Order: sequence, then C-alpha cells, then structure tokens
Amino acid sequence: MENYVEESPLCKFRTRMMGGSPFINYGITLDGVTPPDMLTANLNMITWIIKELNITKDSHVLELAAGRGGYILGIAEQTGCTFVGTDILPSFVDEANDNAKKRNLDSKGYFIQASFQNSSEKVGTNKKFTHVISIGSVYYVHSEIDVCLSNIADIADDKTAILLWDMNRRKDWTECRKYERHMKVKHLLSQSEMLESCIRCNLVVNKMIDVTKDMLPCLKILRDAALEEDPTSEIITFPYVYDAFNEGEVVYPVWELSKAANRTES
Repeated sequence: MENYVEESPLCKFRTRMMGGSPFINYGITLDGVTPPDMLTANLNMITWIIKELNITKDSHVLELAAGRGGYILGIAEQTGCTFVGTDILPSFVDEANDNAKKRNLDSKGYFIQASFQNSSEKVGTNKKFTHVISIGSVYYVHSEIDVCLSNIADIADDKTAILLWDMNRRKDWTECRKYERHMKVKHLLSQSEMLESCIRCNLVVNKMIDVTKDMLPCLKILRDAALEEDPTSEIITFPYVYDAFNEGEVVYPVWELSKAANRTES
C-alpha cells in the first residue's frame, strides 16, 4: 500500500502539499474551477460531501478510516453535526482526538481504533448514525470487501445514508501497472465487482458518481510538484497516480448506498 508512515518520503511530501493539515486525499475541483493548492482542493471535498448528503447540525456521522480527522472535523465544524471517527492506526486516532480538542470539537465527537473488518463490533450496531462515510480508503480492503460492506450494513439502518469515496479499475488488473507502482496494492475491484458485493451484502446502490474529471486537476498539482522534487519518480511516485487516472486505468467513483430493508443482522 501507499506508505503513510510519518517518516516516509511520500507522507512527508503529502503533508507539505496539504500545508500541514490532516488530509490524506487528492481533493476535487468545484464548479470547474481548479483550486490554487491541495489544501483548498481537500476543503472542496468537505463542501461537496456536506451538500451532496445534506449533512446538518442534527446529523450524527460515522467516518470509517478517518485518518487524522481532517474530513469529519471539517464537516462538524461547518455543520455542527456530531460524529464518531475510526482508524486502524493508533497514532492517527490519537492525533485526531488531539485535533478535535484543538478545534473545540471534542464535545461533538471522538475517534476510536477500528478497522473496516471489525467496525460493527467496535462502533456498535444500535443504528444511531444518520450517515456513514469513508473517503479514499475502501480500496485498501477490496480483497475483503464483503466483510467490510457487511460491517457497514450492520452499523446502518435503512435510513442511514452511506457514502464510499472509492477507486475502481477500468482495465484488467494486469494492465494497471502505473496505479500499482504507486499504491503497492495487489487487488482492486472493478465497478461491476463492487456492485456485485453490494448486492451480496444487501446494500442498495442509490447513485454512483464518477468524480475522476473533478480530481484530475488536483492530481496534476501533486504530479507537477512531485516531478520537481523527484524527476525520476523513484521515491515520490505521485506522477504514476495522475497517469493511471488520466489514461483510464482506474477511476474515482463515489458510491452512495443504503441498507436494504430486508437485511438481517449477522
């Protein structure tokens, strides 16, 4: 997988590009306007998600794989919603809780350690969330996608809005060399395979939005800066990400799901 260890060159580069903010994704354009930097690009994602899901002060939002809390804290700050965030890395959970305190949001929510695979056990299944979201992390667990989606379904009820900001391949995995060169993953689902998993896990696909074209300008910002720092792309491999999306190896779909009303708990 892409290396998120704090000392890694990739992580240090990404942190610099984000202006030190706790974001881990690539950002989007809004209304066709290319953002001036990656921090703005990621703030655009928060604006987009709030509007798309109609998150309000009355919402209670769960973010899975929340990292250091950048997205859900931004959502809570703008809307006044309450929240719970999870991440598999204890250091990210600690930093996210610290970030919540620094931003006076610890009264609105908290972060706990959990993986996609055990999220329903750690978070609970009492159906209290109006929204369940995960931004740019689901593809790391595509090899166990049924387990992960079943956990999400167990957390949700049929009124919970679920948003998964994912990556899917458009070509055979053997042709996705540029993507694999950067991410170091060994398995990536196609959109049809993701849809089949949703059906198996009794999740309804309400909408699938391909946001690739809105993310490419932001990926280009990363690519250009990476090439200045590492012209060979041997260490700072973000140019491979841009090429993979620009050439159609992979796409960015946003899956909007809900739980089928006839789902029985596992």
